[in-house]
Amino acid sequence: MRAIKLTGGTVVELDPPRVERRDLVLDGAVIEGEAPVAEVVDCTGCLLLPGLVVGHTHAYSALAAGMPVPPEPTRTFKEILEKVWWRLDVALDEASLLASARVAALDAALSGVTCVVDHHESPSFIDGSLDVLRTAFEEVGIRSVLTYGATDRHGPEGAQAGLQECERFLEAVEGAALTRGAVGLHAPFTCSDDTLAQAADLAARTGAWLHYHAAEGPDDQAAARERWGERLFHHLEGLGLLTERTLLAHGVDMDPGEGEAVAASGAWVAHQARSNMNNGVGYAGRLAYLPKVALGTDGIDDDILAELKSAFFRRRESAGPTVWPDPVGALARGHQLAAAMFGAPLGQLSRGAPADVTVLAYDPPTPLTEGSLGAHLIFGASSRHVRDVFVAGRPVVRDGRPVGVDEARIRAEARAAAKALFARMD
Repeated sequence: MRAIKLTGGTVVELDPPRVERRDLVLDGAVIEGEAPVAEVVDCTGCLLLPGLVVGHTHAYSALAAGMPVPPEPTRTFKEILEKVWWRLDVALDEASLLASARVAALDAALSGVTCVVDHHESPSFIDGSLDVLRTAFEEVGIRSVLTYGATDRHGPEGAQAGLQECERFLEAVEGAALTRGAVGLHAPFTCSDDTLAQAADLAARTGAWLHYHAAEGPDDQAAARERWGERLFHHLEGLGLLTERTLLAHGVDMDPGEGEAVAASGAWVAHQARSNMNNGVGYAGRLAYLPKVALGTDGIDDDILAELKSAFFRRRESAGPTVWPDPVGALARGHQLAAAMFGAPLGQLSRGAPADVTVLAYDPPTPLTEGSLGAHLIFGASSRHVRDVFVAGRPVVRDGRPVGVDEARIRAEARAAAKALFARMD
């Protein structure tokens, strides 16, 4: 591949924060490499950021916009799961999943995202489901970390099928450039002790990451008290489900002792402020004191800049006007998570780093410095400014349009697939 040179822009580093006017050369493997330049892209008046990362999402929910409303009102978080999301996931088949994943991957790229950590469930279509997701993300050209959330909701056979899909996929993507696998669970309160133990064993045997929901609502903690007589995170620690290669989604209901256990284990937590507000489960305030917290979107969309703003304002509302959260650090931790999962420093725009770059056509109306970068991310720049996206040095979005895929066709096929999906849900 011939190199692409991005000229005239302002390069923004996140970890540590740095802002400087300089050129970048993307040669498909490293930034500022030695490959002959085949194309020069004028980035005057633009910001060049490391490609954005979504730390937790659900590509299978991309067709949720406009889906049938619950047959009766939902009164609890568990009823939201039962009457909304579990009706959707059980209705998914191969065609609807592919259509949904293509929309999710496309919208992620158009929002400046170059890496997505996805958590999947489709109880009626388990075997091969992660291959479908991989196809969609690789067609669009962005990175992904994929897992199936094993659960006993449909019996032990369903849980076994979910774990088998994780193990099969881990082998299938070994050595892949854009895709990684992980071991997944839905949530402890929907899993038997045997399933939890098997997931921990599979992750330990393969060296894979564990990715599951934990304490998103009160049901996890209620189940922990009833089944084990202790708080959830302490029980997970005893099962070997809290390690440096664990990604927990949510962590809303977490007491100080549990927070200390999570921090000591080295586990990561994905924070989804908009989803928590939408489900009325409360604010995950304990996460502000943990060192490894990345932002996710939980399938609402894959606009991580919108999520960043919501997380910022939710923290300000909860903690009061004396607290100023760190937006730059929040984005940087997403890169740290992705780097740990991929084994490469995806968040550095320097020599030797993989060439994932998001170009924002944002010409700041006030001076942009290391000190003001966070304020510009919250009050100025947004996904509407995304102009170009490059993954591993290859163009994925140019001038606001996807490269290599037909956006109109993807959206048309999604509408057709959604009609059939909604009919099955009814």
